[in-house]
Amino acid sequence: MNRKTFNPVAALATLATALAVTMAVLSSTAAQAQAQGADVVKRDFARTVYLHSATDVHNEQPQALLRAVVVLRVKLDDQGQWKAEVFRDNPEQPEMTQRALASVERLPAPVGLSAQARQVLQSQGVIEAWLFEADGRFALKTLAKPQKRV
Repeated sequence: MNRKTFNPVAALATLATALAVTMAVLSSTAAQAQAQGADVVKRDFARTVYLHSATDVHNEQPQALLRAVVVLRVKLDDQGQWKAEVFRDNPEQPEMTQRALASVERLPAPVGLSAQARQVLQSQGVIEAWLFEADGRFALKTLAKPQKRV
């Protein structure tokens, strides 16, 4: 008869491995949930910009050669107001940067945000690209259709 004796060191090592694997799975799941939460926050932000800038937005495929691309980081300040900083602009088209900033400035303070969404918007904010057509209308990259090819 082949009897195995209890080895506490081996049992502890097996338990530690199982715990490490469980923690890795939970961390991965939490990171995925947070990333998905951030994506939802970004889409909701883009929809809000579209709603409050309807006359400045286009919903067609962006043209192949855009007039300008402006990238902003938009956050909520401590008073719940939107604040934008320019990440990238086109120095030859400063009026497009002003239009992108104006579309953020006219946004009302958000209501009904989950605690997680508010935390994301206050700490990280969202980084969004305004894709300007030749006529000055824009689409936001998050919601834009695929760009036309040359």
